[in-house]
Amino acid sequence: MIDKHEDIRDFIHNLPDEYDILEEGIDVQTQEEYINYSDSFEQGELTKDQTIYLGNILFNTKKEIEAKKKVLTLLAHLGTITAFRIIEKYHKNPDVTIKQWTALSLQECKMFLESELTDQSAGFISSGLGGLDKRLRYYFLLLPSTDRPFTVLQKDIIREELNLVSKSLNSIVESVDLSDTFVGMVALVPLDVAVGTLIEKGINKCNELGDFVFEDYFVTNQNIPDKAEINDIIKIVKDE
Repeated sequence: MIDKHEDIRDFIHNLPDEYDILEEGIDVQTQEEYINYSDSFEQGELTKDQTIYLGNILFNTKKEIEAKKKVLTLLAHLGTITAFRIIEKYHKNPDVTIKQWTALSLQECKMFLESELTDQSAGFISSGLGGLDKRLRYYFLLLPSTDRPFTVLQKDIIREELNLVSKSLNSIVESVDLSDTFVGMVALVPLDVAVGTLIEKGINKCNELGDFVFEDYFVTNQNIPDKAEINDIIKIVKDE
């Protein structure tokens, strides 16, 4: 079953922004597994009744998880409004073990819907830390330029300058962890802003007031490191 272009256009136009970027974090292993599995399927075509029949498997508590993963991928590759709505309904209350798989399936189905309008291959964006409102979430780690810890004044300067720079680049600082030996920041960065621009501009602004922030830094959009990982990161950044 192929939806009419005007129906697809209206449908996509009315979808919330959360479907442009996966708001929930998706771990790297699940992303790789899904992409590899998805690549083994061609884009299919089913009637509306056949699509609904296939989708019912998702809500059958007796069905194996592997069977549901296959159904989710098949539905995603149909790229129809009916398939999207079925995945969307399941996504609201999925089996816990395939919650991330379901999110990827939902996004891929949207991708196929959009490509139907443009005849071009589309893509979607996901990361371990997720995103919000057309922004991706990143974790940044800044270090002192010397072996001495940051002072209270220096930490206040870092927090203020990072907030000012982020605001100027339409980014949102969600949290700042002010430690003596490092500063960790979680921020939402728009897709059209280079991540390096934000943090390097922030470092430069801080160093105008004393040259106390190390020029090299760490950034990731996959996870927020724990204390043990931070210690390893500090050693790597300092040795570069």
